[in-house]
Amino acid sequence: MRLLHLGDLHFGKVVNSFSMLEDQRYVLEQVKSYIKTYQPDALLLAGDIYDRSVPPARAVALYSEFLKEVLVELKTPVLAVAGNHDGADLINFGHELFEAAHYYVAGRYTKEIKKVVLRDEFGPVNFYLLPFADYAVVRELHEDETVKSLDDAMRVTLAANPIDATERNVLLTHAFVVGQSEEILISDSEKKLVVGGKESVSSAYFEAFDYVALGHLHRTQKVGSDKIRYSGSLLKYSFSEEQYHKSVTMIDLDEAGKLSCELLPLTPLRDMKTIKGTLEELLALPRCEDYLRIVLLDKGELIEPMAKLRKNFPYVMMLELEQNNQAFKGSQLTKQARQQKTAEQLFSDFYEHHKGEALSEAAKTSIQTIIKEVRKESCE
Repeated sequence: MRLLHLGDLHFGKVVNSFSMLEDQRYVLEQVKSYIKTYQPDALLLAGDIYDRSVPPARAVALYSEFLKEVLVELKTPVLAVAGNHDGADLINFGHELFEAAHYYVAGRYTKEIKKVVLRDEFGPVNFYLLPFADYAVVRELHEDETVKSLDDAMRVTLAANPIDATERNVLLTHAFVVGQSEEILISDSEKKLVVGGKESVSSAYFEAFDYVALGHLHRTQKVGSDKIRYSGSLLKYSFSEEQYHKSVTMIDLDEAGKLSCELLPLTPLRDMKTIKGTLEELLALPRCEDYLRIVLLDKGELIEPMAKLRKNFPYVMMLELEQNNQAFKGSQLTKQARQQKTAEQLFSDFYEHHKGEALSEAAKTSIQTIIKEVRKESCE
């Protein structure tokens, strides 16, 4: 059975005041092209379909349009779960009715995991749809006071829903899953699953499944082996991801449940990049319509740099001045040492720390004159 695994769509997301809807529509066209080419038996959506629990109308319309094309025109079943960004009731709405169109969705957590059975030439494949839920919800429904973390919640949930290991089984869920030793790649755009406390879940709970399609982390990666994977978000949503390439994950399950994995690349409408230079140097560059983080290296005052940059770079998301991150020497002096320095010397130290250069002789003369005038006024 062939599966196309997507995660963290975040329809309606706004990054640094820029709506990403146009960018999302652009990559969805590539997803639909992959569906036409590879003809998967099902499309898996691993949560965070929307960026917030009450998404804007345009975001809902984009998802509805995408579902219609996949389900009706491409005739591909869709299986989806709610993530921590989603409103459970919105995702869950009409789920029983939609199953007639082969749209299977679990928005709200229930004690019994929603099970969907699809078939290929080798027989049934069982899909378990487990949406995100806070551990307090799991504790209350299972009436189990030992549930004090998301890890406990996953342990209790899977223990209450045993699977038949002689059949092929796929789990679709939204969680922060970690293995024994490998590094997990996180991004700045990921919202914490819980406020305080442990949010990670052990990958050991998923050994019985033939494939676990995960959502939550925005970088494509496996957890231990290819059978437990994050497909990652379709787009870069923070500059912490600018060096990474986005993709969707295609999985082929054979008769015995063994899988092969292929990452299908996605090309963004606008990439995310960081560029550095003085204002004059940057304005001499050719026009660029990527999303940019610009770091200016100028030392003097600048007049309306953003307005000037926007003429060449209309999608500037962030504008920064390179800062000297060394600790200010004056803050490390004792009270006695500070008292032994003149006001002129202290100001010179402060200037050199922030500007990276010593005061000129002319500037020293000007500072001495200003300090004398201030002292004179304070004595009158």
